[in-house]
Amino acid sequence: MVAPTNIRFSSGVEERLASFVKLNAQSKNSVVNTAVSEWLRMQAHPRVRFIGIETGERRAALVDGPQVWTIAESWLAHEPEHRDVGEVAEVLDLPRRAVEAALDYWAENREEIDGILERHRAAQDDALAAWEARQRLQVA
Repeated sequence: MVAPTNIRFSSGVEERLASFVKLNAQSKNSVVNTAVSEWLRMQAHPRVRFIGIETGERRAALVDGPQVWTIAESWLAHEPEHRDVGEVAEVLDLPRRAVEAALDYWAENREEIDGILERHRAAQDDALAAWEARQRLQVA
């Protein structure tokens, strides 16, 4: 459900927002909604920040570490009996608190992180299929 909200920005904020909107070809509504959503999630998870990636997508990352989805991927790569914060932290060479912060964020934002994992796996499958097709050219 959409709830209309009237927000008044100071002139400096309004000018920077207008410039950002124009530069990034986004609507003011979209930019403000994304900013508030990310800010609220960062308040709930202080060790998480958001970064822009090459595709323009924004992703959750640890303040002092990798993107959250990469820790989720490592967690899932371990057999269930070996899914332990200490073990995953050791494999990734990260502090336990970083792995715990990523798992906390993932637990609260499953749809977001699981979606990234699915897209990443699909991209890996596509890359493998392209490589295999290229290899078949060698024997053709």
